[in-house]
Amino acid sequence: MDAAVIVPAYNEAESLARCLAPFESQPVELVVVVGGDDGTEQVARETPFVDTVVRCDEGGAGLARNRGAAAAEAPILLFTDADTVVPDDWVRLHLRHYTDDNVVGVGGPARPLEDSRKHRVLFKLLSDYWYRVSWPLGFVQQPGFNCSFRAEAFEAAGGFDEDIPFMEDTELSLRMKDYGRIVYDADSCVDTSARREADEGYVSLFAKYVRGYVNHYILRREFDADYF
Repeated sequence: MDAAVIVPAYNEAESLARCLAPFESQPVELVVVVGGDDGTEQVARETPFVDTVVRCDEGGAGLARNRGAAAAEAPILLFTDADTVVPDDWVRLHLRHYTDDNVVGVGGPARPLEDSRKHRVLFKLLSDYWYRVSWPLGFVQQPGFNCSFRAEAFEAAGGFDEDIPFMEDTELSLRMKDYGRIVYDADSCVDTSARREADEGYVSLFAKYVRGYVNHYILRREFDADYF
């Protein structure tokens, strides 16, 4: 198989089966990184088309994704989250870009799983239009729930930074630019939960990310926010 899909899942027993279902018909090496005590591991192990289950209870999303990548053998690594549902052709949409040897990464937009006008509109602004505007300017941001990397380049870059508490996907995306081209694929749209946005509020969350952008990428300070 040309691709591995890595899914970090911490206490995601209720959503994991829905997340994994689209991969039953997609030819991938499926790796689930599990943690918590709500039965997530049992769901992963009882899913017949899951190839590898990795236990990881410590650390955050970056560490879990790195553990999954280390367990995978495929030359292309795709990442999504346990509260996300990808389309049936998601793997194909990502892989088509890797026929270009210069491409080392692909990212795409998202829609909210929750069906409300507020979520639909704000997700369109923050998880689609924002990427379309920032990407051509060189500020690439592959979201952790919809991204992929050439495994060789991912390893050379050191993978996700396990020490930062949030924006680890943006931080890696910007480092990956040193290894080749990062593609934005507007067609590879996924559906993901807006529960974090609902809990924290879009304005508060947006302000937190803006502070992160300014402090880390302009003022060159260390991340100090605690989001994940």
